Amino acid sequence: MDQRIKTVFFLMVTCAVALSFTAHMFAFFPFDLKISHELQEVKNPLFASGMQWVSALGDTRVGIFLVGAVCALYIVRRQPLEAFFVLATLSNFALTAFLKVLVARPRPPDFFMDPADFLSSVNQYSFPSGHVLFFVVFFGFVAYLAWLHQTGLSRLMVIAICGALIMLIGPSRVYLGAHWASDVVGSYIIGVLWLFVLILGYQLVAHRNHRFPGT
Repeated sequence: MDQRIKTVFFLMVTCAVALSFTAHMFAFFPFDLKISHELQEVKNPLFASGMQWVSALGDTRVGIFLVGAVCALYIVRRQPLEAFFVLATLSNFALTAFLKVLVARPRPPDFFMDPADFLSSVNQYSFPSGHVLFFVVFFGFVAYLAWLHQTGLSRLMVIAICGALIMLIGPSRVYLGAHWASDVVGSYIIGVLWLFVLILGYQLVAHRNHRFPGT
């Protein structure tokens, strides 16, 4: 692994640990209140609909469906390794649950907990955002595979759509009152780290099987 990548990875791990610890110590930060206020002041109906639509894609059942659909697509295309690692992105749910319970940061006061939520013991906590983690890990890996295996307009479209969804999911969670901005920042960092681990695992297996482009 390149030394620069190691350095960036180490710095991101340090930031993730530090932010997780401070999130455990403090229910929110002053900038959390300011960012939430600024976003929630936007009254545009189109903006509100867009935020709700993007956020809905991160619901657990929808997420599992999306992972299954992309996994099935790679199986049909006879790319079992890609299908396996797309399926492996579901590991983000376990990581999210573990960190939520470990950090135990309360949700913003305006958050409404669904009484029918069978994961309420986990979802009552705010850090990290499961939606953001899912988007970074799943859509990030889909974008990586598109960059690796597709060409032309299809590659550009997949990467652009995935990138746009990843950028939008964070603000949507703050706008809807489900998370603080610091939850979102921490989730982006942790999500990128987990995505990096999955990509590294994929590359190692693909190289070993001589299936990586250029090998």
